Amino acid sequence: MFTEQQEKWLKRVEEMFFSYGIKSITMDDVARELGISKKTLYQFVENKNDLVVKVVERHIEVDKTNNACLHRESGDALDEMFGVMKHVNEEISQVKSNIVFDLQKYHRDAWDKMQEYQRGYLHSIVRENLVRGIQEGLYRDDFNVDVVAKIHVAESFMIFDESWFPRGQYPLEALFREFLLYYLHGIVSEKGLKKLQAKSS
Repeated sequence: MFTEQQEKWLKRVEEMFFSYGIKSITMDDVARELGISKKTLYQFVENKNDLVVKVVERHIEVDKTNNACLHRESGDALDEMFGVMKHVNEEISQVKSNIVFDLQKYHRDAWDKMQEYQRGYLHSIVRENLVRGIQEGLYRDDFNVDVVAKIHVAESFMIFDESWFPRGQYPLEALFREFLLYYLHGIVSEKGLKKLQAKSS
């Protein structure tokens, strides 16, 4: 989808957005940071909105690769969820601003792509993990898998809402860990609870 050079550019721009927010970064800032002219930058993207969309597209592809790797290498459903926790915490520890708010308010095309990703791919990944955990006897089998998967995905972005969780009071890493443990405690079986307590202690 992108050349190796473009991948590097988009990764660096994403880091800038994580650190300073999307709204505060100008195309001049981007060109300066990447060490290229604005002419070269505009040969790659049409405008800032297009740049944000491309950053989101790259982020989604990287996330899909990471999720596939986690699924393949995890021993069971709970191992997979703890792998998700580790990966997400490494990622959100870099987020210094409310990037979700910027996407929602100023870059609807990019936000729509994130929403589509949530409702499609992420929902299917969570659903697969639930089915796997039930088959392994680690999760209960008395709940609606589809509904629980949708609730989990829908709630996941709520931790970025600073009207509920001001950043200074609720560090994102600790918040996500709490969110995931809360979710897992609601679905584990007796067998799963023993493993969960051992892994989270």
